Amino acid sequence: MSTCLRCVHFLQGGVNPSSMSPGHAERTDDVGLCRRYPPRWAQDTTDDGGSFDFPAIHQDHRCGEFQPRISI
Repeated sequence: MSTCLRCVHFLQGGVNPSSMSPGHAERTDDVGLCRRYPPRWAQDTTDDGGSFDFPAIHQDHRCGEFQPRISI
């Protein structure tokens, strides 16, 4: 099945944004990051800042740009 979980662009358990501390825990709710395109600017509504983020998606989603992971 060609879902995000099996796509080369999907980072399972990924976290946003890159400014988070390296010790930040990975997600455990079947959500990861799509890294098909560069991160996009996301304005933070709680202050004047923001960050560049990859879109968070559920591993069971799928799109027209699926590329299977290659086993080595």
